[in-house]
Amino acid sequence: MKSNTTRLLVRNVFHLGIGQVASTILGVLLTAVLGRALGPADFGILYSVLAITAFVAVAIDWGQTTYLVREMARGRPDEPVLIGSALLIRLVTTVIGCAVAVAIAAALGYSEHIVMLTLLAMIAGLPVILYAPLSFKFRGKDRMDIDAFANIAGKALTLIACAIALYFGGGLTDVILMQGVGGISTLLVGAFFALRLGFEVKAPATKVVREIMEHGVPITAFSLVIASQPFVEIMMLSAFAGPAVVGWYGASRTILGIITSPATITLTAFFPELSRASRSLPDLRRMIDATARVLFIAAELASSALYLFADQVVAIIYGHGRFEQTASILRASAIFIPLLFFVLLLATAMTAVGRNKAMVAISIVRIVFCVVLGWFLIGYGQQHYGNGAIFLVIIAGVAEIPAMIACLILLPRGAVGKTTILNLVRACVAAICTVLPLSLMEPLQLWYLVPLFTLVFALAAMATRLVLPSDLQHALDLARDGVSGLRRPKAQLTPGG
Repeated sequence: MKSNTTRLLVRNVFHLGIGQVASTILGVLLTAVLGRALGPADFGILYSVLAITAFVAVAIDWGQTTYLVREMARGRPDEPVLIGSALLIRLVTTVIGCAVAVAIAAALGYSEHIVMLTLLAMIAGLPVILYAPLSFKFRGKDRMDIDAFANIAGKALTLIACAIALYFGGGLTDVILMQGVGGISTLLVGAFFALRLGFEVKAPATKVVREIMEHGVPITAFSLVIASQPFVEIMMLSAFAGPAVVGWYGASRTILGIITSPATITLTAFFPELSRASRSLPDLRRMIDATARVLFIAAELASSALYLFADQVVAIIYGHGRFEQTASILRASAIFIPLLFFVLLLATAMTAVGRNKAMVAISIVRIVFCVVLGWFLIGYGQQHYGNGAIFLVIIAGVAEIPAMIACLILLPRGAVGKTTILNLVRACVAAICTVLPLSLMEPLQLWYLVPLFTLVFALAAMATRLVLPSDLQHALDLARDGVSGLRRPKAQLTPGG
C-alpha cells in the first residue's frame, strides 16, 4: 500500500504543484493587468459581480465536485452515465442560475449596468461549468496532470485576451467576455484529452440523476453556506464602506488566494485518498496527520511571508498610489493563516466521512457570528481608521476558533491525533519567531530581506521541530517515487474507466 499510495499522492501533488505555480504566475499577471487598468472602484464592481456568480455557481454544481470525485475515486461501473447525468443537471441549473443571479443583483440595489454584467458573467462561465464533470473524472482517477494543464490553458488565454481588450480601451464588459474565452479553451483541452483516454459519456439515467440530486443536497447546503460568507462580506462592506474599500478587500482576497494555494493543492490532491481512508479510522488518522504536517509547513511560510512582504507584494502587482490599504488587510489576514489551513483540513475530513450536515450548521453559526460583529465593527473601523475591511478580516479569523473546536468534536473519535495539534502550535510559534526579528530590521531593501527571511524561516521551522532533518531525506525519497510514477501514468487509467 505504501509504495502505490505514496506514488499516487506525490504524483498528484507534483502535478497540481506545477499547475499551481503556472496558475499563480498567470493569476498575478492578470490581477496586475486588471488592477492597474480598472482602479479600486471598478475592481470592486468586478469583485462584487464575480462574488454573486460564484455564489450561484455553487448551486449549479449541486455538490458534484465532492460527490462525483469521491464516487469515481472509489470506482463505479456506471461512470459514463454519471458524467452524462451531471451534464444534464448542470445545463438545467445554469438556466435557472442566470435568473437567480440577475434577481440577486437587482435585489441588492445595483444599477442596471451591474445587473447586466452579472448576467454576462453567468453566460461567460458556461464552458467551465460544462468542463467540470471531465475534471471530476481526471481527479478521481488520479490524472491531476490533465486537469492542471486544461486549467492553465484557460488562464493563459484569459490573460492574453484581457490584456488585448484593455490595451484597446476595453472595460468591465470586455473583461467578463474574455473570461468566457478562457473557459472555452479549458473545455476544448479537457475534451481533447478525454477523447484520447477513451472517456465515455452516456445518456442521463433517471435513477442516477435522482442519486446525484439527493446526495448533493447536504453538500450543496454546506457549499452555499461557505460561499455566502464572501457574498455577505461584500454586502456589508458596500453598505458601510463603499466601492473603493470593496476594491481594496477584493484585491487582498485575490492575493490571499494565491498565497494560500498550497492548502488547496494539498487538499485537492489528498481528497481521493482521504475518501478511501474514511472507511478505516487508523488510515484516516494517518492521512490527516500526514496532510496536516504539509499544510502547517506551508502555513508558516505563507503567514510570515505575507506579513513581512505585504507592502512590496501590493506595490508589485497593483502599482503605487491606489491600493496601499490592501497591504494592511493582508497583514491582518496573515495572522490567521495557520488556523485557516487547519480548519480547511478538518472541513475536508468532515466531507470525506460524510458529516456534511454538521458542517452546514458550523458554517451557519460562523457566518452569523461574523455578521453580528461586522454590523457593529465595520462602520467603526471605517469611521476611525478609514478601512473597515481590516475589522472584517479580524472577525472572520476569530470565527475560525469555534469552527475548529466543533470539527474536532464531531470528527470520529481519534481521527485527529495530538501530534497534529502540536504541529499547529509549532507552526504558529515558528511564524512568530520568523516575523519578530525581521520586523525589527525594517526597512531593509528587498534583496537583503528575502535571503534573511529564507534563513530565519528555515531555522525557526527546524528549531520548533516543525521540520525535522530526516524530512529532507524523506522528501528526496518521495520525489524519486514521484518521478518513477510519472513514467507510468496510463497504468492508472484505462480507456473508458
